[in-house]
Amino acid sequence: METITQERFDAVAVLTLNRPERMNALSKPLLQSLDDALTRLADDAQTRVVVLTGAGTKAFSAGADINEQRDFSPTDAYEHMRWGQAIFDRIETFAKPTIAAINGVAFGGGLELALACDLRIVADTARLGLPEITLASFPGWGGTQRLPALIGASRAMRMMLTGDPVSAQWALDAGLANEVVDADTLRDQALTLANAISRHSGEALAELKSVVRTGLREGRATGLEAEARGVGRLWGSAAQKEAQAAFFARRKRAAPDAG
Repeated sequence: METITQERFDAVAVLTLNRPERMNALSKPLLQSLDDALTRLADDAQTRVVVLTGAGTKAFSAGADINEQRDFSPTDAYEHMRWGQAIFDRIETFAKPTIAAINGVAFGGGLELALACDLRIVADTARLGLPEITLASFPGWGGTQRLPALIGASRAMRMMLTGDPVSAQWALDAGLANEVVDADTLRDQALTLANAISRHSGEALAELKSVVRTGLREGRATGLEAEARGVGRLWGSAAQKEAQAAFFARRKRAAPDAG
């Protein structure tokens, strides 16, 4: 069985974590398949947006495959964390927008995967959490950094220190989820959003993502400089000229007759 399946809907690629019998646990083969899929999609001119979701109805992903880690040495654990971090960093810096459609539980590494995406749409039945502290450890694939940056240190620390899961509504109120939708409509809602985004210039989407990351990473002054340079790079491109011409054409049609 493929650990990652891929479907295409116009300019949207849907990658599904496909280990429903293990609640889509993030095994080494699955993570490698995910990385390979990203390599293919990065060079696929037809793809503008990527949606990540889980197979079945129970889980987006219950986290890392603990069975693989049972006999880790400290060095093994370190190297596995750095490898997973690199894959999730790649998702965060992926030139094409990414949406996590969280169809069920997103625990541990599963939530860390969703945090690496640009947007998160969550089924109303889902629960989210970072329970690593209950195993005398803590998140190691970027969760300690991305979650506080997204929802604030106080809320993030409570989730990580207790290990307790939160509801979809709590996630929405905290800013962890962008939207909470009925579980039965999650896939359609994610595709609707992805299709809306995919109508925009791929070059502009990539530049926007890069500029936002620069500001978050290096501060406001550097971000503003990157913002101005980014707009300058896009100005005069074929896509920009076409969009601008269409804007003025619509404006002209909407204007009342002078007479």
